[in-house]
Amino acid sequence: MLSAFDLGSEPIAPDKEKALAYKQNCARGIKQTDLDVNNVKARLLLGGDFGWDGRQARYVVPNLGPGEPEVSSIFAGGIWLGGVDPTGNLKLAAQEYGFGFGKEDFWPGPLTENGATDSETCENWDRFFTVTSEDIDLHLMQYWNSQKENTTYNIADIPKAIKEWPGLGNEFFFEQFGFHLPTVPQGLASFWDHNEDGIYTPQYGDYPVFSMRGCGSYRYADQMTFWIINDAGNIHTQTGGDAIQMEVQAQSFAFATDDPLNDMTFTHYKMVNRAPESINDTYFGLWLDPD
Repeated sequence: MLSAFDLGSEPIAPDKEKALAYKQNCARGIKQTDLDVNNVKARLLLGGDFGWDGRQARYVVPNLGPGEPEVSSIFAGGIWLGGVDPTGNLKLAAQEYGFGFGKEDFWPGPLTENGATDSETCENWDRFFTVTSEDIDLHLMQYWNSQKENTTYNIADIPKAIKEWPGLGNEFFFEQFGFHLPTVPQGLASFWDHNEDGIYTPQYGDYPVFSMRGCGSYRYADQMTFWIINDAGNIHTQTGGDAIQMEVQAQSFAFATDDPLNDMTFTHYKMVNRAPESINDTYFGLWLDPD
């Protein structure tokens, strides 16, 4: 495994000739955020990797106060995804240390039904969407109070993070960000659909939840962060592999508790193949450089 001292200081430029021939030319995702509600402070990135900032380890356990010495149990991590198309050609997207060198196989944002994207879409989706249990508790209290009083829930009172949640059909999303949510199948961020209308309508009692098999469809964590990446936004300078045209909807979440859950983080990855053909013999895994 490489260490922080192996990364060097000079980024490795992608193949310029190949980059010029590529039509979509998305820029790398630059936003970072931390999942930090409990005894873990885990760095999240928008390039298929996590647990570091591109230079330093950032999966910190225990999560101490400002100014305290930090120890990370992971130096870096990333997702690896590959398979073959119907004619036997290998398709591959796998992030490793490339972020530290300006090399990537993933870019921000969703894909169209034809498996395409563009630089504006990638730039718009260079962001994370985070909500806390405090946001949801306040939202639900206000909603149920309006129901008890037989009044309309005042939209201005809906917490900002609830309005920003990228649930399918969220009518407040454009007002918050200035671009529209996609309407392609397979949905977006998970939510409890209180009125069962198929779209995210928080003014009618809908709220964000996490998605995990066997955990029910209505649960929420103390902190939840959602983002979308794809492997079709540019050439794969990390692996040199051919694009799968895969959209990856990711959600990390954590619980602040007084039991072992307090030392854990969870991430749910939803894979949506937007290519016109199937991908066979597909494997998905996590690459880790633990410390």
